[in-house]
Amino acid sequence: MKRRTKMKKLALLLLFCLLFLTALNAFNTGKSVFFADSYMLRAKGVEAAYWNPANLQQKKGIDFWIPIMNLGIGINNNSLDLDTYNYVVSRDTLNDIDKQKILNKIDGSLRSALEGNISIVGFAFDNMSLSSSLHLTGKLALSERYLDLLLYGNTDSLYVFDKSTTDAGGLGYVDITFAMGNFTLPYIPKTIPPIRAGFSVSALVGIGNANLDDFFGYFSSSMEGVDVKQDIVLHTGLGGFGQKAMLGLASNITPNLEVGLTLDNLFGKINWFLTTEETTIKVVANDVYAANISEDFYDYANETVDIDSYSTKLSPELRLGTLYKIPWANFSLDYLQGFKTSIATSGIGRFSLAAQFLPWEYLPLNIGVGFGNSQYPWRISYGIGYSSKVVEFGFGLQSVKNLIPGYKTKGIAIGSYMKVHL
Repeated sequence: MKRRTKMKKLALLLLFCLLFLTALNAFNTGKSVFFADSYMLRAKGVEAAYWNPANLQQKKGIDFWIPIMNLGIGINNNSLDLDTYNYVVSRDTLNDIDKQKILNKIDGSLRSALEGNISIVGFAFDNMSLSSSLHLTGKLALSERYLDLLLYGNTDSLYVFDKSTTDAGGLGYVDITFAMGNFTLPYIPKTIPPIRAGFSVSALVGIGNANLDDFFGYFSSSMEGVDVKQDIVLHTGLGGFGQKAMLGLASNITPNLEVGLTLDNLFGKINWFLTTEETTIKVVANDVYAANISEDFYDYANETVDIDSYSTKLSPELRLGTLYKIPWANFSLDYLQGFKTSIATSGIGRFSLAAQFLPWEYLPLNIGVGFGNSQYPWRISYGIGYSSKVVEFGFGLQSVKNLIPGYKTKGIAIGSYMKVHL
């Protein structure tokens, strides 16, 4: 019994490592980390191409991104933290109270994500911009029922696992984006404040994609023994091309209040064609008893075949935002709603709120809160920067499901930016 408990503990530790280290939702730009993504109307210059091209406007000169310095990278999950990990490590064995403490932290699925965006090049001039960035996005979800079975053994006669609670995927691509903005819409009544419009179009160069296309399994026990079945179908692609577009609107309702909206990922998809494969994994065991378990008590099949080229769709997203300014501070509220859940988008809407304080004009202090949902854990961000007529730079830190990074944090993200005005 003691050896069995230690094996469960080892498996649990491996699960922690999997959740914290291997999963791949992406930041649009590095500076958005500072504001927990309440950034649609804050983005200016090159960044406006990724947030709202209606605000793409330069007074004079060129706004230039310093390569690689504009980045956002983070890792998070919805349930487990380092405090729980340390608690498990410190125990010689796991009793029922320990096991229930772990399961109480999980709501249906363990969900993990690594978010990443790194700028390659970017510059803006007049009302146009040209830029390129590397984007990483994906997901990893593991059913709570797996962990229940791992910790307690088969206390129920039937455990069913499907794609609704267990899923995985990853996507990496580089965009080459051209944007134009600051167009005033014609034929607007004089009683309505002027409305600015803009657009961006992106050529997408696909690096790689992995997507769990089908997943089903069960574990059942009866007087006749234990039956196990697990079917997994995974599609992978390397090398591809695609496109997407964004439309944006913005208007100053009053000198202090601005509102806007964007539609992103229009016509968005990446076609994979260089290498495309389907991997099928099947595990089957029937009428198994503990007394007669041998090395070949189950049947295992793993087959990888070439398949035709396929597409990864980037589902459209609607973002609404408002920004209120006073001389020493500004406040923003964004709402993001995807039309469909996909590898890079969520069909569940979420809000984010942010504030920037200016004790001195050259030293902005930032804070943001991203309100969570069933797929996106809540988070809080802090950032500090320096701003002058020639250069801007800053650093931000984000904590997931905890006010400050620490042992109770479910994840962490860092962001930085640096640009020069020539």
